[in-house]
Amino acid sequence: MSVEPTGVTESARPATGHPPAVAAGLGFTLLSNAGLAMVLTLLPVAVLHGGRIDPTVFSFALSVHVGSALVGAVCTPLVFGRLHPAWTLTIASALKAAGFAAVVVTTADPALFLFAVLAGLGVGVSRPAVRSLLTGAAGGRRRSQVFQVFFIFLNVAYVLAPVAAGPVGRAGVPALVVLVAVELAVGVAVGLLGRGLLFEVPARGTRGFGASLTMLKNRAVAVVLAYTFAIYFAMGFLYAMVLLYEVVNPAQAEHRTLFLSYQPLAIIAIQLALLPFFARLPRGALYMTVAVAGGVGLVLSFTSGLVVILAGLTLFAVAECLAFPKIQVEAADTVPPGQLTQVFALVSVVTAVGEIIGNMTAGLLVGGAASGLPAPAHSGMAVGLLVGLVLLAAGIGVTRCVAPDRPPGIPQH
Repeated sequence: MSVEPTGVTESARPATGHPPAVAAGLGFTLLSNAGLAMVLTLLPVAVLHGGRIDPTVFSFALSVHVGSALVGAVCTPLVFGRLHPAWTLTIASALKAAGFAAVVVTTADPALFLFAVLAGLGVGVSRPAVRSLLTGAAGGRRRSQVFQVFFIFLNVAYVLAPVAAGPVGRAGVPALVVLVAVELAVGVAVGLLGRGLLFEVPARGTRGFGASLTMLKNRAVAVVLAYTFAIYFAMGFLYAMVLLYEVVNPAQAEHRTLFLSYQPLAIIAIQLALLPFFARLPRGALYMTVAVAGGVGLVLSFTSGLVVILAGLTLFAVAECLAFPKIQVEAADTVPPGQLTQVFALVSVVTAVGEIIGNMTAGLLVGGAASGLPAPAHSGMAVGLLVGLVLLAAGIGVTRCVAPDRPPGIPQH
């Protein structure tokens, strides 16, 4: 076995962690994501400046928002690669707050699209930065539990946002001003609380996205990204199919709203109930469970019985609870600490691409039903079986190529 020099010092990998930075990263995840989700939920329905936003215009702005998030993730290693991830999150919050401020002034087209660009960039910048912060702050073997909690907080934010959007909408523009202030306060707090975490700065010339792409030559990085794509494709596919449930499964269309709310609530309940068990589950068993639960869950989600559909959504929630936090830890195990921002930028890009292609696949299957393709529900079941097989193969690849908690920079043989 040959050892590649990494320039990594023991001080750059604290064994005991940095609790203030962990708290800052988790607090950022909850508050910042909830604030953005509230604004996105509110804009198409609330009358803020004398009228509502045209649905077509808002849909286009939402696409711009997603595209800007991708750009932000791609550019983060290049622009912020040598900056402490805590301060990078401060910048991300400032971008989102500026976007909120734009729609405080007006929701007319220029301000709406400025919001979409700025908030999207903030989201893109924050994705690799918060993962880098939590990875460095968790310390040792606590990373798995920290990312489980991270995933819980992320889903809590998305559950709370639609509930809170109603009172915010009734309060109108003053409530948006409060959200601007909260977003700025969150950004400053995470910068201050995380500043004591030792963070290895990447060497000059190794922080651009081109350097990130060279990581694909690392077999461990490549299989982790393949697994990330597969699980996020499945999530995007299921979400889009449920949104289109009136066409996908007309017999159960009346329960579409129930299904949309049930999924994140099931994720939170499963995580809270089984967090200690998940933390002790062997890797092989974990990836096998994800493959079976993910594939079978998708298949059952398009059946005709309400109870069976809910069982399918529950199984898929189990797969999400296991796969999403674990893949963050696996990604961190493939590179030295100084390359965390680059690898998490790649993970963020693959995450977005997987969701987008999953959404597009669902749309093509639903739209193609009128052109002679199988019924959307049957197509969804077929995709579920395929997803299960792909997740199984990718899980075996990750287990073989990524050694858990190995010293970064030591190649696999």
